Amino acid sequence: MGAVFLVLLSIAIVAGIGFGVSDLPINRALQLLFSPDRSAASALVWDVRLPRAALAVAVGANLAIAGVLIQTLTRNPLASPQTFGINAGASLIIVIALIAWPDIRGAGMVWPAFAGAAAIGLVMWALSASGTMGGMELALAGISIQLVLAAVVQAILIANNAAQDIVYWLAGSVNGAQWSKVWIILPFSLAGGAVALIGARHFDVLALDETTGISLGQNAKRVGGLAATLIVILAGSAVAVSGPIGFIGLLVPHIVRRLAGGDHLTVLALSVICGPLLLNCADLLGRVAAFPAETPVGIVTALIGAPAFLIILWKQRAK
Repeated sequence: MGAVFLVLLSIAIVAGIGFGVSDLPINRALQLLFSPDRSAASALVWDVRLPRAALAVAVGANLAIAGVLIQTLTRNPLASPQTFGINAGASLIIVIALIAWPDIRGAGMVWPAFAGAAAIGLVMWALSASGTMGGMELALAGISIQLVLAAVVQAILIANNAAQDIVYWLAGSVNGAQWSKVWIILPFSLAGGAVALIGARHFDVLALDETTGISLGQNAKRVGGLAATLIVILAGSAVAVSGPIGFIGLLVPHIVRRLAGGDHLTVLALSVICGPLLLNCADLLGRVAAFPAETPVGIVTALIGAPAFLIILWKQRAK
């Protein structure tokens, strides 16, 4: 199954490299991908479209893994970095940082993202640990927090007459990606993904109730703390380089579990492929839908993810 998804991801990446305002035939795109030259077409492939595809791969993998971990940590199938407000928290602190320090760019945006993601993560963890809310109530609380933070962000932007590029960034996009952004997120993607895969068997136990985990010799607080840290790192770094792209972290874990079962090593490994696949396909769809203009990928994933979220919510209520 993993091989099939890898083939589909490769096709999506090549299609993304070939399609755009300046179309490249697939065979020409592949030729330049493996044998670059000094032509304008080669520069288009290597300096514009390949970093865009690579950024979508890293961001998609980060959000998908974070989605698996947050659903495991909270034992809540409705949880994701977006529905729990973590993306919105990261976005708010980044916007505040950009207004306060207009020259902040690149790696400097990662640390505000971590701070915002961690703050909202702690709020949601406290609500979850209180035991007073069920899965649907927690998801609705997270969405409420997200809406409030989004309103605060809009107020800040209006009050400060913020630049158009910040507004576009808030829609969630990999357009205009550069290799510098890929290098910023790559260490967090590699380290976070590796630790998640290595710790997969511990997350299997974490998905059980706490009493069972303790009886199996697991330190639930330590494993839960590791999962929470990974969620902040993966989701925060993704928001820092691409804006708050939603629903990847919600949909991918559900799709993968339906296809491959609940073993966390399998789910995490397939999510590393399916997250980038979904995000690259959504990015390509955004380019096709408004050609020759582009629809930010965050809008496309929202249009796909919102109905899917309602279906998942309805199924949870029916249980």
